[in-house]
Amino acid sequence: MPETAVSAAVHKSIRVSAPIERAFSVFVEQMETWWPPDHHIGAEPFQSIIIEPRVDGRWYERDAQGNDGLWGFVRAWDPPNLVTLSWHLGPDWKFNPDLAHSSDVELRFTAEGSSATLVELTHSGIERHGEGYQQLREILDGPNAWVRTLEEFARVANKETAA
Repeated sequence: MPETAVSAAVHKSIRVSAPIERAFSVFVEQMETWWPPDHHIGAEPFQSIIIEPRVDGRWYERDAQGNDGLWGFVRAWDPPNLVTLSWHLGPDWKFNPDLAHSSDVELRFTAEGSSATLVELTHSGIERHGEGYQQLREILDGPNAWVRTLEEFARVANKETAA
């Protein structure tokens, strides 16, 4: 593997106080409850975020008027252990349908006893987005992207478990 491919990956992890099944469910079925509301590609804010639960299923946002903004596709689906999503949003934050110019977001869920889960995110293949990928990688690795997103996910997953 070329060195740029290794260095372009973003790795993040977080522990949640939720059983693995619950953590996976909150992540894939309730994304709109924790995804940062300013992180949308449509003209209007999203009302829902959908991951169709199967390989080749779509990953997209939907606004209040029913307009969809496609983000990517499900590449691997193994509940409650793993979901891999293709990320088709390039450095310009616009959807590119070409799979050769998409990256991969892999999420691994590992039970830590019966009431906690380690969630590990690897966003790889960012260099496939082409020109500007270094800036995209810096943004994704920064505090307002995957770090914030996983913190919001944990807040909801932890709250759901306590309820």
